[in-house]
Amino acid sequence: MHALWLVLLSLVALASTHAHTQDTAPLPTAPPPPPLNQPPPRDPLNHLVARQATSAQSSGSSSISIPNTAAAGGLTYLTPAATAAASYYKIAESNPITFGWNYTSLYVTPTSLTFEARCSANGFTYPVSVVPGSQTSLVWDPYAYAQSPNAIPFAQASYTLRVYDERGAEATAEAGRFNGNNAIINFALYSPAAYTPLASGWTCAGCSAAARAVGAVGGGVWAAAALSTAAVLIGGAGVLGR
Repeated sequence: MHALWLVLLSLVALASTHAHTQDTAPLPTAPPPPPLNQPPPRDPLNHLVARQATSAQSSGSSSISIPNTAAAGGLTYLTPAATAAASYYKIAESNPITFGWNYTSLYVTPTSLTFEARCSANGFTYPVSVVPGSQTSLVWDPYAYAQSPNAIPFAQASYTLRVYDERGAEATAEAGRFNGNNAIINFALYSPAAYTPLASGWTCAGCSAAARAVGAVGGGVWAAAALSTAAVLIGGAGVLGR
């Protein structure tokens, strides 16, 4: 009887311990969120969402195959023609200048082109325009520039139109890439003389010189005519005297 009682006490204690363990077991929790800016897991099958491809041209590195024998690129002016004599442009209102060109020997189109007009007479370089590399013409208004604040006055002289790409004016020549040394053209700028009314004392020096010349010639003609007439009269008198 005593042994049975001990067995019953042991069973009651075991049941109590099991119930206490179930009551105090922790509840399951959600896994913690992944840390911010964590890169996505690698996908060995390349099933990730497609990303926008970067342009090799805009990043400065080219994936285009350029032969080692390729020449440096440049441009040929169509307006004015590069083979023509230097063009003279008047600096006046509503008188812009148009430059047009074609690219030559280019494998990589430049991102942008910067045009400048350099004058050796006064040593200044004048800004002309900055255009996208895909553009093949520009319009420059020297008169509008001359009216802008702090503008450097133009010299009435010849100018050299220089151009370089986004790499700068000192970029070295590379095969297939734009090289400004292969794109030079010369032109001249002049300013018309200011208008002076006749009432303000305007005179035509050339016209006065021409009038004097005509007067001198006219006087000589009249003198020659008088001598000829006198000779005729004298000759006639001699005939009658015989």
